[in-house]
Amino acid sequence: MVTIAIASILLALAVPQFTRFGLAAARAKGATELYGALTEARSEAVARNASVTLCRRDWYSSAAFPQCATSAQGTWAQGWLVYQDADGDFSGSEPDNAADLITAYERIGSTSPTQDGDAFAILTTLEDPTHLSFQANGRAGQRVQFTLCETRGLLKDARLIDVALSGRVSLVPLDKGALPASCP
Repeated sequence: MVTIAIASILLALAVPQFTRFGLAAARAKGATELYGALTEARSEAVARNASVTLCRRDWYSSAAFPQCATSAQGTWAQGWLVYQDADGDFSGSEPDNAADLITAYERIGSTSPTQDGDAFAILTTLEDPTHLSFQANGRAGQRVQFTLCETRGLLKDARLIDVALSGRVSLVPLDKGALPASCP
């Protein structure tokens, strides 16, 4: 009985640490994948000599192939898509066809259609929070920052991904003092 009691106490102390470890790993993976997707979109724009767009994914869409989320649907935590934007017009039902899709990225941690169960929030300074386009010369349509934070406030830091107008992408760890006020 004493052994079981001690094991229970140790387990109760260890579980929160495992939860934080799992969240930190998921956050690091998500930040690295978003960084990679932004870099991929820029490289593909130059290689294809065409506009390439990165958009937030509507994970819960029932379309035949992955779709971008409109302003009312989805979050960046539900994943993102990299696609060639043949017409240069983001209509919300992008990509226009499956052949335009370059890469579909998975969601970060757990998500829900109502967004209240999302494990992470990705805050952005985008003028239109749904997408970012790279021109054929590799330049970004605007300077933007993405901040990936954990929604329950268990982690004390976040990741910042900065995209310059030149298209250069950088990944920066943030400590609690540097987090945006909108991070939980």
